[in-house]
Amino acid sequence: MIRGILFDKDGTLVDFFSLWLKAALEVTPAFLRENNLDDNAQMTDYVLRAMGVEDGKVDPKGALAYKSYQEIAEDICRALEEKGIVLDTSRVQEQLERLFNGSVTSGDISYRELTDIGQVMRDLKGKGICVGLATADTLYSAESCLKKLGTYQEFDYVGADDGIRKPKPEADMFLEFQNKFHLKPEEIAVVGDTYNDVVFAKNNGGIAIGVLSGVSSEEDFRGEADYILNSIQELPQLLERME
Repeated sequence: MIRGILFDKDGTLVDFFSLWLKAALEVTPAFLRENNLDDNAQMTDYVLRAMGVEDGKVDPKGALAYKSYQEIAEDICRALEEKGIVLDTSRVQEQLERLFNGSVTSGDISYRELTDIGQVMRDLKGKGICVGLATADTLYSAESCLKKLGTYQEFDYVGADDGIRKPKPEADMFLEFQNKFHLKPEEIAVVGDTYNDVVFAKNNGGIAIGVLSGVSSEEDFRGEADYILNSIQELPQLLERME
């Protein structure tokens, strides 16, 4: 029986593409300029490909889809080294965090909910289910998003990149959530739109629920996720079947 659910954020609760694809297209030229590199189309596309973005499409197994800023910085630095450009990974990480945070938390940013998040969380908690967030986003950005949507208070736990926790699929956020609410691993479901969320669930003994509302297709989840839903709107029916 599921007693706790950890939700991914982008692509699961809020629209991924209108937020992060837009941000990546804005941030990349600014990042290049900060490092005194050409921000022409060729170099911009090269760095975007290192992040898993090509021709306006996001690779579901690429860096932007699920990795932390540290991991994205490492991918970009490796790609630039192939062109003979050596940057400090820590500095690149700082730049990416600052530039992306500035883009996705700006005053005029609009987060598009994929469903009524607050109502879903209240319904689940009404059934005695603990609800949490487990995202690769920074803690500042994640909390800013939830507060702007007016749903921050609905979450019993918010797990994000605070510079201390290891990112998914490492166990840190899963174990924090599990221990906070005295749950067994098999009582926790992870709901997310990437294969990384599936690995996060499976590696830690949880139930993996893939949703098709983000970067992944059904083929990406088939044979991997325990359940596949079009979106979290179908979650109540799934829980009823599981009971």
